Amino acid sequence: MPSDGTPLDRRTVLKRIGTTAAVTSGLLAASAPGAAEVREKTRLIDSYHDPRSVRSAFASHGSEVRSKLVAEGFVAEDFDFGALDVELDPDANGVEPEADDASAGVTAITKDGTTTALAAVSTSSATHEIALFVQPERDEAYALVEPTGGGDRVLVTEDQVSPEGCLGSRCTDSWCDSPCYKTAEELSCDENCENCKVTGTKCTCHGCSCDDRAWCTTECSYC
Repeated sequence: MPSDGTPLDRRTVLKRIGTTAAVTSGLLAASAPGAAEVREKTRLIDSYHDPRSVRSAFASHGSEVRSKLVAEGFVAEDFDFGALDVELDPDANGVEPEADDASAGVTAITKDGTTTALAAVSTSSATHEIALFVQPERDEAYALVEPTGGGDRVLVTEDQVSPEGCLGSRCTDSWCDSPCYKTAEELSCDENCENCKVTGTKCTCHGCSCDDRAWCTTECSYC
C-alpha cells in the first residue's frame, strides 16, 4: 500500500513498472558496481592511445628493462624507446613477440589497488623478437623476448631475466564496461610459474545472474 493509503493491485503495480522501465534500466547501468573504475580505465586508455604517449611511457618507466635488454644482447646499445615504431590497433589488448614490428595496443588493469594503463608494442632486433610492456601508473615495465626464427622465450623484468615457465589467464575483481563482465588477465610467468606479468586482457562473463539484471543481455558463464 502506498503512503497515501491507496491500495495497489497487481495490474497497478505492473503499469507503474512499465512506465518507469526505461528510466530504471538506464540508472542500473550507471550505478553498477565498478562504474568509477570503468571510467578511469577508459580515461587512461584514451590518454595513452597515441604513439607519442606510448613512447613517452616507455622512456619514463622502462630504463631498467632497457638496460637488461642491452646487457643480455637482445637489443643494440643504442636502442631507444623514443625511436620505437608504434602503430596502435584500437582492438588490441596486448601483443606477442613474433607480431609484426610496430604492432601495439593499450588496455587498462587494476593491480594492487592502482588502476593503470597497459601499453604493449612489438619490435625486433637483428637477433630477437620482442614484446614490450609498460604500466605507467605503477612505474613498471617488462618484456617477452625470443630468438628470431624460434626458440626459448624469456621474461625480462627490472630484476631478472628468466625462461618463460608458463602461460595462463586469471580472472580478477576488476570490471570491464558491463556489470556482467570482469577482466581476465593474460599472464606470462617465470620458470617457477611465479612473478607473473600481465601481457593482455580480455573481458569475460563472470557468474552474474542475467535473468535478474535488465542491463545484462548475454548468456553468462564462469571463469
